[in-house]
Amino acid sequence: MSWGNYEADVPGLGEGAAMISGLSAETDKVADDFISDMATYRRWAGYSDDFYHQVNPKYQANNDMCVSMLRNMSRAYAALESATLGNLRNIEGAQSYAQDAIDLQQSKLDSSPDEYGGGRH
Repeated sequence: MSWGNYEADVPGLGEGAAMISGLSAETDKVADDFISDMATYRRWAGYSDDFYHQVNPKYQANNDMCVSMLRNMSRAYAALESATLGNLRNIEGAQSYAQDAIDLQQSKLDSSPDEYGGGRH
């Protein structure tokens, strides 16, 4: 980028958004699968004995932390996708507006002859 110019990698932003788009759903699926798998192991420490009361709170806290982290990652991916797509739309809009303004000015120059010949210098 040089001074006074704004350059954006529009295809790169589009590709990035496409790559991000599935990550939120995939992360939610991992969390859902993890929760489902936890049910298989929930009773590994017993039900109500001392060992259960000693290890289960930490086991449950670890599982809850993993699920929370996955859900937060999912929200982060969704927000990143939304922001990337928003930036892409803004850039495309600015490009379109600029091109329309250039085209309008060009048509004015082409249709307004002056002493220099056709409005061109």
